[in-house]
Amino acid sequence: MKYVFTLFLVAALMQGAKAQITFVKGYVINDKGDTLRGEVKINPKKEKDNFMRVSFRAEDGTQKNYKANKLKGYGFDTKHFIAGEHDGEQKFYQRLTNGEILLFKIMFESINMNESTFEPEYFIKHKDQAKYTEVKEGKFRKQLQEFMKDDPSYAQGYEDEKHFNVEKAVEVINNYNASKK
Repeated sequence: MKYVFTLFLVAALMQGAKAQITFVKGYVINDKGDTLRGEVKINPKKEKDNFMRVSFRAEDGTQKNYKANKLKGYGFDTKHFIAGEHDGEQKFYQRLTNGEILLFKIMFESINMNESTFEPEYFIKHKDQAKYTEVKEGKFRKQLQEFMKDDPSYAQGYEDEKHFNVEKAVEVINNYNASKK
């Protein structure tokens, strides 16, 4: 009886884990710049996967997996990712803002004391710039002032802290970008 119960419990747990992985409406931008609509496979428990690869099911039902070197970008819900180079390797950057100044997030693996964790890293750039500038903890306001040379008063809305405050950074950049429309 214990064996049957254990088997049932394991099967239920596996089904619950499987249920987390789902397809949602989304798009991919192929290497030619064409936007293809369909569904993107997401796993909320493995956010790091969004930065390495995407599984896409086209409207005709065909499914294909892509790495960042095969696409210009992809998106689903309110999340948008663009392909770019990071440490000599193609990855997907999550675009957190849209407009004149762009803020991006990327996840990278960090190994500490034989334990692997995934940490975010943030980058900023002007929309017409090719180069990503790494966000510096405690010096982000100064970086913002440099990016907002034409109206640095917006940068005053970001209070420098020991740790980078992504929510406040997005708010300040969105306010600046809205003023440029």
